[in-house]
Amino acid sequence: MKLINLTRPDVNIAELALICDSTDTLLLRQDAVYLAARNDICWPCSMILALSSDLMVRQITPIAGIKPITAEKWVELSANASQVLLWR
Repeated sequence: MKLINLTRPDVNIAELALICDSTDTLLLRQDAVYLAARNDICWPCSMILALSSDLMVRQITPIAGIKPITAEKWVELSANASQVLLWR
């Protein structure tokens, strides 16, 4: 499982899909958490997470299917992933 970190809301989903497998996990962080409120995105992975502290600061409630996680869980996922990528 790759952990792919998104930090910007202007991500090109089609380009991202080229490197994603269905078993990968996307983590929305920083301004990318604005994507968690949109229901018009066809995500290339089944596991979409959002950093809860970034959601809280921006007062965003994620749509169904996007799971908020703590920083501690983020560290755990990073340690257990086969690859950790920052997608810009």
